[in-house]
Amino acid sequence: MQTMRPLLDRIRWAFFPGMNLHARLRYRILAREFETCPPGATRTVLDAGCGNGMLAYQSYLRGNRVVGVSIKQDEVAKCRRLFNGMLGIPEDRLRFENINLYDIEQSGMNYDDIICSEVLEHIVRDSDMILNFYRLLKLGGTLHLCCPNAGHPDNAATPVDTREQGGHVRSGYTLDGYRQLLEPVGFCIERSFGLGGPIRQFFNSRITRLQHYGKLAAVPLYFVGILLSLFDCRNSAIPYSIYVKARKPLVSIKTTG
Repeated sequence: MQTMRPLLDRIRWAFFPGMNLHARLRYRILAREFETCPPGATRTVLDAGCGNGMLAYQSYLRGNRVVGVSIKQDEVAKCRRLFNGMLGIPEDRLRFENINLYDIEQSGMNYDDIICSEVLEHIVRDSDMILNFYRLLKLGGTLHLCCPNAGHPDNAATPVDTREQGGHVRSGYTLDGYRQLLEPVGFCIERSFGLGGPIRQFFNSRITRLQHYGKLAAVPLYFVGILLSLFDCRNSAIPYSIYVKARKPLVSIKTTG
């Protein structure tokens, strides 16, 4: 199996960031919101809950120095093997660490941007996490936040994980929910939009179910879904996820809870 790993990694990279159609959309669309580091400058970005590293990688491609963190050691190991190993990206440019987000403030670092995508709905103390992000950001820094839309019927029907053991502890957030979470801390929401329409969700839910029988079982439907999702409406009335870009003001007025 060890001798097959380089080949398997190459196959996974060919499908990167995977067969989840919503993740592929975030990989493409959210990256457009990331700031590019000017020539000769240094910008440091935190990907809080990096998953497979796709958004950390997109930020790295824009010249930033990125730290991706995850509570899951296997995710960190896979990211290191792919990005630092197979792709040869230096760790001083793109680094992955096994860190609990509740402990992230202990890193002692400050960031120009923080990315937090499809993570906050897994965290019980979300207001504490937002306050930590605010403290970790430099003045004028940006929080890129994307979570399931609580108003989407599929998200509302997702069982709640009250013990915070990896599932959703809440169905997500509405735009008003984001405001109630972000603005009291001091963040200013600059931009928001929905992601994922009904065609994409129709295929994605069925691809997910098919993957229980093995990845290969979902491949044909995945290609059909990729094609037909091109006809999905960009601004769905009930998007699957909601993204907000929130900025820490140049003059900070909120530093404590």
